[in-house]
Amino acid sequence: MRRSHLYLALSSLFFVSPVLATSDFNLPFVNTSGLGVAYADWATAASDASTAYTNPAGLVKLAHQQIVGNALGIIGTARFTGTATTPTFPFPFPVVESGVARSQIRAFLPSFYYSAPLTQRVAFGFNVTTPFGLGTNYGSTRSSIARYATTRAQVVGIDVGPSLGVKITDRFSVGAGFDALHLAFTLNNMYGPPVSFPFDSRLENHLSGWGYGWHGGALFDFSPETRIGFSYYSRISLTTTGHSTVNAPAIGPSVAIFRTDQQETKAALPARAELSLQHDFTTRWTGMATVFYTNWRTFNQIRMENTQTPMGVTLPVTIPFNYHNCFDYAVGATYKATEKILFRGGIQFMSTPSNDRDRGIADPVGSATILAIGTHYQQDANLGYDVGIGHSFFNPMSVNLITPLTALKGHTHTQTTAIGGQITWSFA
Repeated sequence: MRRSHLYLALSSLFFVSPVLATSDFNLPFVNTSGLGVAYADWATAASDASTAYTNPAGLVKLAHQQIVGNALGIIGTARFTGTATTPTFPFPFPVVESGVARSQIRAFLPSFYYSAPLTQRVAFGFNVTTPFGLGTNYGSTRSSIARYATTRAQVVGIDVGPSLGVKITDRFSVGAGFDALHLAFTLNNMYGPPVSFPFDSRLENHLSGWGYGWHGGALFDFSPETRIGFSYYSRISLTTTGHSTVNAPAIGPSVAIFRTDQQETKAALPARAELSLQHDFTTRWTGMATVFYTNWRTFNQIRMENTQTPMGVTLPVTIPFNYHNCFDYAVGATYKATEKILFRGGIQFMSTPSNDRDRGIADPVGSATILAIGTHYQQDANLGYDVGIGHSFFNPMSVNLITPLTALKGHTHTQTTAIGGQITWSFA
């Protein structure tokens, strides 16, 4: 086979790259207090130190030092139903497989926040946040019709940085923070015919790297009952490096292993913004709403350098995404049952940036409706607890992926549940 055909075949394997496997999660799950209202209070909550990440302008509303520890997990399943044709051109004839490929979805998103008033008008915040994290595993056995597209995909993004909030007037405050984001991901799949023939070869990619950006916000109180908040997160460019390894069958029971430690990928997390409105209807009922915007159009493609092949040579791979910009919407409410107990509820409408031509199954998340509930218990002036749960009802997403090596035609069904717990300690 000519080198040009090999390059096309390799490129096709990565059309479903999960380098940003949570890309369709336009709404990061960063705390449990916000989960209960589906993050409808993203830029206006300012109720605990997690505002250092969601809107640092809210730091000035926290009268005492505060520490927040949060643990949030996502569980669910992804299912592709359809047909796989490998390869899409005669070699010597294509193999057509139909059926269902299933994967468990798991992610653990811990976070830590700290806030402290420095003066009457300036406050400090610090966050260690896991705003992105997801994993799928369709398996690498011959029974999986998805093995040439993806076997295992896992991504974790950790954001670390300080922030400051400044009170400009009694009604208006602003804030800004620095973001150092560490992204680590695993991307595995099988090579099939004609790149690996007559037996499959296993490709494993493990990369990580740092990117830097900033976030900021503003908060304005129209009255004691009504406030509006705005937050913005800059685009973060990332360069990840790591190793690419192929386990290829050799003569007899032996296995040929080809590995390079020079793999490199350049990518970026797009800029995004949130606009929130919050109003106290009574002393017990509060309503809130948020519009989320993500500039996904800047995320057209990425290029993976030095990807290993079963022939022992490395080649660059270009990965097209061709995302479009997205608006998401959330509304929620809280009810203060007693001085110590608060109930929450919310709904969020999430769109997807992917298109029907480039969509794969390593990132099975799409447009969805998220229903969430939660509660807060204030034990005393120092200690408070939050619990929350949100279930995502995803719409079936069509898959019509045609590449020189394999073709997938069908649809995905995905369901996920986020469960979180949070402890807040105030040095009152």
